[in-house]
Amino acid sequence: MLMRFDPFDDFDRLSRQMMGRSATTFMPVDAYRQGDRFWLHVDLPGVDQDSIDLEIEKNTLTITAERKWENGEDVSVILSERPQGSFSRQFFLGEGLDADKIEAGYDAGVLTISIPVAEQAKPRKINIGVSDRVLTS
Repeated sequence: MLMRFDPFDDFDRLSRQMMGRSATTFMPVDAYRQGDRFWLHVDLPGVDQDSIDLEIEKNTLTITAERKWENGEDVSVILSERPQGSFSRQFFLGEGLDADKIEAGYDAGVLTISIPVAEQAKPRKINIGVSDRVLTS
């Protein structure tokens, strides 16, 4: 049975806010590198794709999203634990990433972002040639 009143709910909400967990726990992220790309998988359950915004400024990628639930006049809310409103996360991208070629897709409540490694940051082979003289500094 659901309870309309939880005497500890206000204490739990206050402790989450004081610990800074209210906004960031809504957007849990997995990040990893695979080959020449970095991948971010951001959980955004219940978010309309049109409310998701990605912006890149200098080396900062900002993700904003909004989740709304509008209840009607005849609705009596018994329990509301799912976060509502606008949420934001920022990621600082290293110089070795190509911010101009970021790609993103949204499927089944997961935002997937692909960030390629810049060509100048990729490892490369240096050929060693034969020389009659020794290179010195």
